[in-house]
Amino acid sequence: MKKYFIFAFALVLTTLMVLADDARFSNALKNCSSYSESGTVNTEGMEVTSNKKILGWEGDKCVYQEKVQFSGIDSCITCKLSRAQIDELVSVMEAYALVQKYSPDNVDTSSLSAVQDNPVVKAWNKYLQDSSVCTMTATQLNK
Repeated sequence: MKKYFIFAFALVLTTLMVLADDARFSNALKNCSSYSESGTVNTEGMEVTSNKKILGWEGDKCVYQEKVQFSGIDSCITCKLSRAQIDELVSVMEAYALVQKYSPDNVDTSSLSAVQDNPVVKAWNKYLQDSSVCTMTATQLNK
């Protein structure tokens, strides 16, 4: 099950990358206002379904939740972000979106390694790997 957990974590990074140029998501995160988006990303030769939500403030933390389904695995990550963490993530996403606006290249999400050095992935990765900020569960649906 641990290998599924690590893989699910990597897929969350990939699906977050798809949102890097989404101004609606950045604005909702900036204000910690209610937001929901679902979609499918093709990576590593499989379809990954994602449902992203900003649930709002819980005390002084903004709650972000993403559910990811792939290959019979159902995973959920929940992050509770401080104002400083939100500001950092939004800043990186907005800067990246500006660069992408003038870049002829599309974001390559065909493989997990293709997104590893992306600045948005690196910014989110810092918090996704911090268990005091984000927690993840993963269950295998089909055995």
